[in-house]
Amino acid sequence: MVSLRAISVALIAGASYGCFWHSTKPSTPARANPAAAPAPAEAEVSPSAPTVPASPRVPEAPGQTATPSPPAWPPTIDADTDNPPRMPPPPASARGPVRVEMKNVNLHVAEGVVLKIHSLRGALLRTAASRPPVFDERDSFVMRIDAGEIALTTASLTALMNDYVFAYRKAPIKDLEITTDDKGRLEQEGVLDKKVDIPFKVKAVMMPMPDGRIRLHAKSIKAAGLPVKGLMGLLGIEMDDMVKIQSGRGIAVDGNDFILDPQWMLPPPRLRGKVTAVRIEGDEIVHVFGSGPAAGRRLCPYTSYRNYMYFRGGNLRFGKLTMADADLALIDQDPKDPFDFNHDRYNDQLVAGYSKNTPSRGLKTFMPDANDLAARTARRPAARDRSTRNEAATPRPKLR
Repeated sequence: MVSLRAISVALIAGASYGCFWHSTKPSTPARANPAAAPAPAEAEVSPSAPTVPASPRVPEAPGQTATPSPPAWPPTIDADTDNPPRMPPPPASARGPVRVEMKNVNLHVAEGVVLKIHSLRGALLRTAASRPPVFDERDSFVMRIDAGEIALTTASLTALMNDYVFAYRKAPIKDLEITTDDKGRLEQEGVLDKKVDIPFKVKAVMMPMPDGRIRLHAKSIKAAGLPVKGLMGLLGIEMDDMVKIQSGRGIAVDGNDFILDPQWMLPPPRLRGKVTAVRIEGDEIVHVFGSGPAAGRRLCPYTSYRNYMYFRGGNLRFGKLTMADADLALIDQDPKDPFDFNHDRYNDQLVAGYSKNTPSRGLKTFMPDANDLAARTARRPAARDRSTRNEAATPRPKLR
């Protein structure tokens, strides 16, 4: 008879480490009809990146030259030098980038998922050479982060994992809840979805990797209330043996560790950036990108505003308007708290605010916070209901 203990340990191992993130293998391009496949976008060219010499032109015949073949997309990744392998970055074009700077912005990227941007400096990169970044089309641009700090609360992270990362059929993890403890560790509790559901709890520490991803290293693993990490080691069981998670979600499994790639974990618009440090402050996980807080001279020329999003250069489209050589500042009407900006409701915020043209032919738009706008909208039906009840309760004079 097979040992019940061995079976439970095998299931427990899968439960505990499936807890947080989810892609055991790097994304592999799906087989498709070459004639129907979209043309690859231009590769981004970073000013700081070393220049790669072009392939020499090889003469085909006297008086003729051959054009070198374009590089394959996605680029080939060497598994021997990149372990665990990472996915190629989101495709983007270097044509006409729009420089961007943000300060004290709560950016809604999905329902219940808010990026708390302390500071950010980078660029919006178009994903198609023929189309500029469009606010109304999330997949029309990638946001490159050169420097900045972005925090994510455990509540936002929980919503991201349950409603986006693990929101697919036969996902191995469900009912995930993420918190922090007093030792600066992440605690993840959830259920491994097998033939028999197994509850698990994992405590892990986070650390940046040289390539800009984040390693999640487990310190303790419990399943059904029992510690199992040591027993897994005795049996030679590792997480990548047990957890089979859908690829293309920004997560890879390396032994007993999970590797997180912010470039793919969030829904569009995708991020590009290198995480250089990560820390836990209360119930928030703070990610430091590049050189950290955007120091030095501000890109935004309006020094009196504390909470804003500023876009400069290139072409930018929002609604029916297109700005050439963009000079657009979105400014918080209420500077007492961070600028709450909802990508899906930005037009409502524009309508509720007001705009001013600048001497340099730019545009300053002052907008209410999205959460204030939502609260204001919710109060209106209640006020109408009260007025209707009061009107019904007031006796009308009799006509003679």
